[in-house]
Amino acid sequence: MIIVIGLGNPGKAHAGQRHNIGWTVLDALAAKEGLHFNERKLFHASIAQFGELMLVKPDTFMNESGIAARQLVRNYDAPIVVVYDDISINVGEIKISFGRGDGGHNGVTSTIAHLGTKDFLRIRIGIRPVHEELLPRIAPPHGFESFMLSNFAPFETDLRDKAIDKAIEIIEQLPFKTKEELMTQYN
Repeated sequence: MIIVIGLGNPGKAHAGQRHNIGWTVLDALAAKEGLHFNERKLFHASIAQFGELMLVKPDTFMNESGIAARQLVRNYDAPIVVVYDDISINVGEIKISFGRGDGGHNGVTSTIAHLGTKDFLRIRIGIRPVHEELLPRIAPPHGFESFMLSNFAPFETDLRDKAIDKAIEIIEQLPFKTKEELMTQYN
């Protein structure tokens, strides 16, 4: 089994936000496979399974995402893959990495702290704007925090959807390829 954790914030107010792209990817994959997420209080998450993949959406806010990761690792001897937004990567692009620091992402900080290791695979989905008119929104005085909690602009949806499809493709290949093969193929 492979545990795939999508990072996001609970609640309808956060659905569709840049910071919730990890959840958006898992929701899209579940819809594609005809799966439904079931709440699992023990794991502080909603979970859907198919084949060797356990899709996990923590029910905590982003900054406490590691609670679910810790509970899952305690109960399953399985590798963890974390899917999340990355402001340093352009919208539409994805990077796969392993064993990195948190990159300033609070959900990843929590996951590292609760697991006691940074040695897990990451699927980092770009949310950085590529359109000139949005670039000022990530600079002071607004800062990137409020930008991350915003929805994608209508003219970004094609790029966002391309990244979601690519992330799903990567997740579906997890049982069949090594992390090195995936990084070579997709980075």
